[in-house]
Amino acid sequence: MKKTIVLLRLSYWIAAIADFVVAILAWIPERMGVEAVAYPMGLFSVIAFSWTVMLLMADRKPIERKWVLIPTIIVVALITIVRAVFSLGGTIEFSLGLLLFGIALIILMTYSYYYASKQEKSR
Repeated sequence: MKKTIVLLRLSYWIAAIADFVVAILAWIPERMGVEAVAYPMGLFSVIAFSWTVMLLMADRKPIERKWVLIPTIIVVALITIVRAVFSLGGTIEFSLGLLLFGIALIILMTYSYYYASKQEKSR
């Protein structure tokens, strides 16, 4: 049980911190591949910040709210794919570190969800 909670909390917190950083970076035009702040950057920032709050709320009841990882995995996967596509297109600079971070986070969250579900079924 303790390993399950640690894995879930680790997944929630790493994703929440990453989302918070993304919410801040969304306001930096150079990071977004544009010359000035644009309206969609603000919208994206609000969504990333809200997702941070949702993940931190899930941390309060980690097992009961493990379902939060499912949409989070989808969002992280899509953001990782979009970043890779725009990097390959030359819009933004390619970062192997960010690509590997996205993949590692997806693996961690998927394993955490799987392990928690497996432990729940074995009871």
